[in-house]
Order: sequence, then structure tokens, then C-alpha cells
Amino acid sequence: MRRFQVFRYVLISLAFTVVLAACASTQPPGTGDTEAPAPTEAPAPTEAPPATEAPAPTEAPAATEAPAEGEGEGLPPEALWIGLGILLLFLLIGWGMGRSRKTAPVAAGAAAAATWKDHTQEGYSEARWLYDGLTEDLAVWRGNALFEGKADTGAAAGTALADTWAQLGTRTNKATDSLNRAEAAAPDPNSAETIRSVVAALLATRSAVDARAEARFSSRGVDATDQNAAAQAAERERLASGTLTEARAQLSAALTALSAIG
Repeated sequence: MRRFQVFRYVLISLAFTVVLAACASTQPPGTGDTEAPAPTEAPAPTEAPPATEAPAPTEAPAATEAPAEGEGEGLPPEALWIGLGILLLFLLIGWGMGRSRKTAPVAAGAAAAATWKDHTQEGYSEARWLYDGLTEDLAVWRGNALFEGKADTGAAAGTALADTWAQLGTRTNKATDSLNRAEAAAPDPNSAETIRSVVAALLATRSAVDARAEARFSSRGVDATDQNAAAQAAERERLASGTLTEARAQLSAALTALSAIG
């Protein structure tokens, strides 16, 4: 920016110089420093000649010296208008450059705000889908599928819960990536903190689903005749279920706060 300012001032100074030179060189002839003609010599008084003789011719005045080529010759009047036009052009260029520097931060701020809003809305959409999908039913289905050996063979595919589980990895990555970009472009610390809360609550809910699925898987392997083992398994499931319920509540609150700023 500083280079543009120097360049602008140099051009304006040059334009002023051209205009001044044009004005100085358009003085009318005779006002310059041309050499004044030498005074003519007065003829010496002569005696009256005889009537038959012609009077002696007087001596011709000395011719004035012609001015040197180009000396005293001004530029045509159009030069003044050309100089003024150049000056006006440079002033307009300088004004335009100054205006662009003022509007550039505003445009950059608007672009940053739009980017933040886009990332926030995309992250919210993905996180909302995950909130609806990360349920107790999904966790129990996952635990049963693991126990029955169907989780990784595709035998359980085709159900709504199986389809939801198949999308969890991709949707979680999309949500966290968008929210992380939104946090980086957040316009204020409060907005950034709200976004971080959503990411933390989302990851906690996903972990709670996995823990609930693991508790269900463990319970399926317990001997039902062993009352002590069965009671411990049931307690693990109860605790895992409570953790998932709490995580979903925190995610819901975080999403509500995000929707208020996005």
C-alpha cells in the first residue's frame, strides 16, 4: 500500500510539472528574452547638395537578430489542456486507489462472515442428524449385532438402524470438520466457545453410544443362571444408558445455542 501511495504522489507531481511547463512555454512572442534590435543610426547632417545631386541615402537600420530556433516559441494552447487532462487522470487514479483500500477490509469482513455462517450451518445440519441418530435403540442394536456376529458381516444391513450406523463415521467427520472451520472463522470468542461446546458434546454422545453398545454386548454373554453376574451386567447397562441420555441432553442444549448464533 505504501508503494502505491508513493507512486501516486510521484505521478501527481509529474503532472503538475507538465502543466507548469506548458503554462510557461505558452507566453506570447516578444515577452521572452529575445535580443532587442539595435537602434538605427541617425543620418549625419549633410550640406545641402547641389540641385542636380540626389540626396545621399540614409544608412539602413541594422536588422534585428532572429531568435534561436525554439527560443520563445511556446507550446500550442492544446498542451495546457493535455497537461490538465493528465493531472485529472492521475487524481482520479489516486482517488480510486484510496477508495479501494477503504472498501477492501469491508469486503474481506463480509466474505469472512459469509464463510463462518456457511460452515456453521453445515456443521449444525450434520450434528443435528447425528443427534437424531445416536439413540438408545441404535446402541442396543449395535451391541446385539456384535454379540451375534452380524456387525461386520453385513448380515444386519438393510435395516434403518444399520444404515444409520454405516453413516456415522462419515457424518461425524463432516460435522466436526465444518464446526472446526466455523470456530476458526468465528467473529467473537463467545461464538467460538459455543461451537467448541457442540463438538465436545457430539464426540461425547458418540462415545456414549459405543459404551452403551459394549455394555449390551457384555450382558448378552452373561450366564443368566448366575444372578450376581447378571445383576452386575444389568447395572453396567443402566449406567451406560444414563450416560448416553445425559450426553444427548448436553448435545441438544449445545445445538440450541448454536442455532441462536448461526
